[in-house]
Amino acid sequence: MIYSDLKNGGYYAAADEKIALCLAYAPSLSKDTPCGSYVLSDDVYVNVMSYDPKPVEEAVAETHRVYADLQLILDGEEWMGCADIAAMTPLSAYDEQKDIALWKQKDIPLLPMRRGNWALFMPGEPHAPSLRMQNGTVKKAVFKIRCGGSVTEKN
Repeated sequence: MIYSDLKNGGYYAAADEKIALCLAYAPSLSKDTPCGSYVLSDDVYVNVMSYDPKPVEEAVAETHRVYADLQLILDGEEWMGCADIAAMTPLSAYDEQKDIALWKQKDIPLLPMRRGNWALFMPGEPHAPSLRMQNGTVKKAVFKIRCGGSVTEKN
């Protein structure tokens, strides 16, 4: 997992060309960007969404096998849970169609996510997004980075 801010994007962009693509595209997004899905390459797309975060007590972590998630806050704030998979209890079997498995952990560690903050979770790294820090709507971009294959093949 990497946790950072857009102002540090250049530092992390050197790590991988797909991460670089996400971080280069990120400044073009704002709270005014229409919600929806945008394909950036055969291996990267971004979902822009707006929602009211759920209470921390309702935290459910997710893992993926095919995609990494780079989650960027465009407006508002939320907590994002992150933990070691060994400390978690499975809630669902892996769904290959949706590339997701769900997990639960009591007292999951939390990261503060505010405008411009982003977190990168590689496949297999649990993360519990969309947890209420304060009342209000959050606008977020979730970049989905394929770690093998092609986005256009999936659609």
